Amino acid sequence: MITAGQPTADAIAQELQAAGVDRVFGLPGGEVLVLLEALRQRGIDYVLCRHEADAGIMAGVYGKLKGTAGVALTTLGPGAANLMLALANAWLDREPLLALSADIPASWPPSHTHQRLPLHDLYRPLTKHVERITPLNVRGAVRRALAATLAQPLGPSYLTLSAEDARLPAAEPATPWQSPEPEPVGDPAAAAKELARRLCEAERPLVLLGLGIRPVNAPALRRWLERWKLPVAVTPKVKGLVDETAPNFVGVIGGMAIDDLMLQALEQADLLVGFGFDPVEVDKTWHAHLPILWVLESANAAGELPRHDLLLADHHLLLEGLNRQDPPRAWGEPFARIRAERLAIARGESRAPRRGLKPAEIVQALASVLPPETIVTTDVGSHKYLFGQFWPSRYPETFWMSNGLSGMGYGLPAAIGAKLARPDVPVLAALGDGGFSMNSQELETARRIGATVIVVVIADQSYSLIRLAQESRGLPRHGVDFGPIDNVATAHACGAEGVRAGTPEEIAEAARQALHADVPFLIEVPLDPEAYREIA
Repeated sequence: MITAGQPTADAIAQELQAAGVDRVFGLPGGEVLVLLEALRQRGIDYVLCRHEADAGIMAGVYGKLKGTAGVALTTLGPGAANLMLALANAWLDREPLLALSADIPASWPPSHTHQRLPLHDLYRPLTKHVERITPLNVRGAVRRALAATLAQPLGPSYLTLSAEDARLPAAEPATPWQSPEPEPVGDPAAAAKELARRLCEAERPLVLLGLGIRPVNAPALRRWLERWKLPVAVTPKVKGLVDETAPNFVGVIGGMAIDDLMLQALEQADLLVGFGFDPVEVDKTWHAHLPILWVLESANAAGELPRHDLLLADHHLLLEGLNRQDPPRAWGEPFARIRAERLAIARGESRAPRRGLKPAEIVQALASVLPPETIVTTDVGSHKYLFGQFWPSRYPETFWMSNGLSGMGYGLPAAIGAKLARPDVPVLAALGDGGFSMNSQELETARRIGATVIVVVIADQSYSLIRLAQESRGLPRHGVDFGPIDNVATAHACGAEGVRAGTPEEIAEAARQALHADVPFLIEVPLDPEAYREIA
């Protein structure tokens, strides 16, 4: 129960502790020191990061893997403004981020404009809940923000607290914490019947799995797809929801490598079943004109719902019903050619032969050494398309990228958040040298907190994805190339280990070393940016 005169800051820490929050990520400022101390006294660890955006990304991934809200804490003004990237990413990519920042005390005069920003107005359009914490509403505000963050679809909430209010006694008494119960959705029996009917009528169905599927439903989903022998594809954010080495797996759809081949599968299908499919991951407009049977249990990112061909039902109950039925018919292997061509490219059998290291060989070399439960994160760039399509994900929640927002700077902090959540599992961050240079200093964070991530930096001295787009439009190469950076030296400067590897054999050997390292381990892989042209 609440103690007399309990400060508002301690009431916040108590509510977060009751909700299962054991770590908070961020950068401190004088205005949040009282809350920082309250967290420490409650046994909630504070992970000091090098940038607020990185802290928010770490928190979102950490929270999703732990099954609770990930919390980021920053100061006011520039600290709060730097949360934009992380909040926008969590909004579009369904990551459960609760961001807390300081703000100007309400008692200060309006003429005090130093570091004053309209933070609530800025963040309300891309968060699920915004509120100012005061001594009068502290417990309710935190619980409302947590409930919004953890309700489907997952997403960010934003709270502010002034240093003045943090010290004042909380007016609300403590009450037992209760996790919010999801509301029942739709009619699962009717949805199962209609889905089976539509599949029975199809010759070439393709089940497209998306971000709206909760990982807890993966076992039942796999049983259904395997029993009915249905061809299946995934969007990048749910790689590993099904075993990508299985014979019914067609590929990764949503703008990854060899996207033209994947689009052929979509166009050849006579029924697309969008099971949890969310167009937020798609950078083209085919979802607007190809017929899709939407099978959802919540709105898509940003609260959107399809206007037709929608089966809205709890996926757990729906899959229970489907698994009690026999398949309505057999479909054979309608996408065998596409699947075979994809596998050939993944093995390095390029469409156009070239000399030197091939991008697919990087993936092959790492996958040959790292265990299948390895968590992979990527940054944004050509390497994201490469790993997004060809990394053979086997288990749920083992592949992470920024795809709805597609923001550079995601890969390394996401890997650190994942390693803290799953310390016994290898974590690989696949980065380009452009993205790595944006927040390479977080290697020191990883070293300091014991997050022994493996970092592969594909060094092509170019924003190669933009370079290819520039050339495809007939424009001269301009503003896309940069000078070499010694990424291995950067790793050493941050207290990590690092090696350079230029062949598949060297990459595999470096990965073996990295698995046994007791500090973060960086592998720099030089690559000709022209090599990406083969898988574009």
